[in-house]
Amino acid sequence: MFAIGDIVSIYSPIAGYPKYHLCILVGTEGAASQFIFLNSDSKFAGVFETPCERVPCIPKSDTGVTAFSFTLIPRYNDGQLQKFNAKKLGTIDVDLAKEIQVFISDKSNLRALSRSEAKVVIAAFKVICGE
Repeated sequence: MFAIGDIVSIYSPIAGYPKYHLCILVGTEGAASQFIFLNSDSKFAGVFETPCERVPCIPKSDTGVTAFSFTLIPRYNDGQLQKFNAKKLGTIDVDLAKEIQVFISDKSNLRALSRSEAKVVIAAFKVICGE
């Protein structure tokens, strides 16, 4: 349904509005796809922030930044992606992905993730960056 590097809108029934995500693993054979959150709150550890203009496919935030959060890896199977009206909005810019790759190369920025989740994140950015 999506590809690694796609920026996706997924409706959140808890929040009552769509949330934005970056696809980092495409689910196959019934396995769930994995994502990282894009939000506007950069005050926590494990968050890479960039000016909103660098991610033009999502609305600008009140804070003026888009934050890539490496603290939680949401998972959605195909049924959930359909149910929550998931839509591709664009793809991450390779230059931005390379900057994020440098950020995540410092393993302390991924410490909220399990070892296997961190491996998925690192592998995804290698794919996005063409390595």
